[in-house]
Amino acid sequence: MAGSAHAGVVGNWRQTSVRALAVFYALVWLLPGFAIIDLTVTWSSSWPVMLEAGWGLMFGALIAAPLIALVHTPFNTAAIVQLTVVCLVTALAAAVSLAWQAAVLDGVLAVQILSIVLIASPRAWRGLGPSRLSVPLAVLALVSIGPWVAYAFEMFAADRENRPDGDYTNGVDHYSVQGALALALVALTALAAWWPHRFLLAAIGVAVSGMYLGIVSAAHQGTPGGFSTTWSWAAVLWGAAVGAAAFLTRYQQPSAAGLRSFD
Repeated sequence: MAGSAHAGVVGNWRQTSVRALAVFYALVWLLPGFAIIDLTVTWSSSWPVMLEAGWGLMFGALIAAPLIALVHTPFNTAAIVQLTVVCLVTALAAAVSLAWQAAVLDGVLAVQILSIVLIASPRAWRGLGPSRLSVPLAVLALVSIGPWVAYAFEMFAADRENRPDGDYTNGVDHYSVQGALALALVALTALAAWWPHRFLLAAIGVAVSGMYLGIVSAAHQGTPGGFSTTWSWAAVLWGAAVGAAAFLTRYQQPSAAGLRSFD
């Protein structure tokens, strides 16, 4: 009995610690990380609105959101996987862009992920469970590879060129982060296709990001990092399709896993 009580106390301490860290880290990205602030200026023509939108979506929808999910469910494997994927594509972006500042920023995210994993104890993390392929999401992931990857490498090249139209936050050129966001959208859509019930939150983040980028770009043609009018609306439609496919898959395939999409 004493052993069980001790284990319970330790388990509660770990959950509380993960929740506290997740709240703190989410606030770091939303406030001093400028996710919220950058999103608020995406309709002011005096700003490079597309680059501002990309920064806000990356650190808000794709990073802060899974951290907030950890507050709800401390041992949320899918949230940690999502954060890890974003961390990896940002590392790739920093390397290809030759942007050491972006690498430092990514190092902060890596330390955050590692601290949460270790405090929770590696044994606390469950696997993702059996996959249930969502054909619609898989198709959307496949058709997006070419456009998003091409866009990402265009952004990396812009970062290397140190363009005068670049935008900087905390010393990091937005172009490298914009490219990382594009790669993350593809990778997270693929994850959502393979484990649709576990990565519903990721799919929502992808859907919101794709649609918002497209709308901002369509409204501000010629802005740095923007798409053509055709590709702007294509991004809106693609994002909407990802969101619709994610919810459709969840409700067409009810299961215990489906009831724990954010676990």
